[in-house]
Amino acid sequence: MVTEQGQALFSTQARCMVMGRPRRRQRASEGKRTEKRVKRGAKVYTYIEYSFVTPLWAFERWPDSRLPERTTKTFPKERAFDGEAWLTESLKAVHAGTWIPEKLRKEKAARDSITFREYATRWVENRKKPDGTDLKETARQKYRESLELYLLPFFGDMPMTAITPRDVQRWYDEFRPVRLDADIENRRAHVYRHLATLMKSAAEEPLDNGGRTLIPVSPCRLRVGKPDVKHVPVRPTREQLDALLTVLPDWVRLVVLLCDGAGLRESEALGLRRRHIDLKGLKIHVCEQVQRVKSQKTDGYETVITTPKTKSSIATVAMSPQLAGSIAEWIEQEKITAPDAHLFVSARTGEVRYGQLYRNEFAKARKKVAGLETMRPHDLRKDCLSLMLENKATVAEVMRQGRHTTMAVASRYQVTDEQHLSEVMARMDERGARKPASARNAVPASVSPEGATPGEPSPASGERAAAGADDSELKALADMLAGMDAADRVAVLRPLPVERRVKALELLPVPVRVETMTELLKGVE
Repeated sequence: MVTEQGQALFSTQARCMVMGRPRRRQRASEGKRTEKRVKRGAKVYTYIEYSFVTPLWAFERWPDSRLPERTTKTFPKERAFDGEAWLTESLKAVHAGTWIPEKLRKEKAARDSITFREYATRWVENRKKPDGTDLKETARQKYRESLELYLLPFFGDMPMTAITPRDVQRWYDEFRPVRLDADIENRRAHVYRHLATLMKSAAEEPLDNGGRTLIPVSPCRLRVGKPDVKHVPVRPTREQLDALLTVLPDWVRLVVLLCDGAGLRESEALGLRRRHIDLKGLKIHVCEQVQRVKSQKTDGYETVITTPKTKSSIATVAMSPQLAGSIAEWIEQEKITAPDAHLFVSARTGEVRYGQLYRNEFAKARKKVAGLETMRPHDLRKDCLSLMLENKATVAEVMRQGRHTTMAVASRYQVTDEQHLSEVMARMDERGARKPASARNAVPASVSPEGATPGEPSPASGERAAAGADDSELKALADMLAGMDAADRVAVLRPLPVERRVKALELLPVPVRVETMTELLKGVE
């Protein structure tokens, strides 16, 4: 007859065989106490080392943590009660499967103690662009403004690990712009994008070599689209632009001409030096811009010269002879001779003029011209690029002048009006593009077998005359397409007639052509 003690022993042995553990390891996991003596000078100190076998599942759960075979902790003999408590609590956690190594527990406690204010402040100051380059100071200032005015007052003292989607939703619902006249939808969407970017970094950027992040997933789950654009770009007529120029100060007038005549941004125009202007070649080299940033030495702001908005913004653009004449007059009037001398400098302070000064003068002048009351300085750049298209510039030329790399961006700068659209549609009728099918297919009796009306050139000769112009236009289109992403390239090609699309594809480099045809075929069932 088997005793109860024998049954218990058999059960323990069976569990060990099933789990693959030797009985000795099973007993050792219940804890061990080892007394140690350390002599320091004339005194001998007694310590007790408490230990237990690190559970096997811990090695699988934290493979990169280099856990020891035994987990130990040493206490002075007079604190044996604390040691027993530590060992008991640890073994309970091991048996429950909730035990966490001491090192990882400390790291978790450190992460849990990081507040939104601590993380966000460091994040903004160390923020980099996706390509690893430093963020522009003006962009960094926008992040700081979002933090100080809208995010820190709500999330500031909350631990990063404690922020939930419900907290984000509550912040979103309670959002109110600081300026009462500000557009709440636009301002809220702008700040939310900053919050979402910050939280995405906290969830994806590792804190250590083990790949652990500050939070497991971003709490920003709201699907916030871009708010409706409230401002409709204003395009001045020739008369309105002339009226505006007459009420502007001299230096502001030339900045307006540079923006409306060459498509420069106001900060780029203000950053021009004498050596950037090629009056004979009718070229402007854009490589610097003026920005107003917070001073590192004082509480105020300072004017700095930096690189343009993006890498593609650094380029040489064309200008008209009339614009070149206006620049030449200004250079002569201001006696600008040194190559590094800026075109726009304050006569009183000697400092380079900055954007807010220009915008203030522009705002005062536009109120004096009927129809331009809501016009913004940036509308001039859009007017320039739109005017180029209307004057039959190719899309590639407009993108080069605007220094755009994608059609998505370039399309936002090409503005037309109802009158121009009506004129385009009228010209389509004049060209016979909308004649009835019967009229297109009918052959007049006066047409000769060769296809030519007596006394007029044949259609074939007209086609040959137009072939050269068409080939050059296709070449320009192919050059533009080759520099695009595949998605943008396909978006441009799909609306084209089949024959024109095929010809454009033939002019592309072979690898680009293969990639483009693959993308085009994806949409074919």
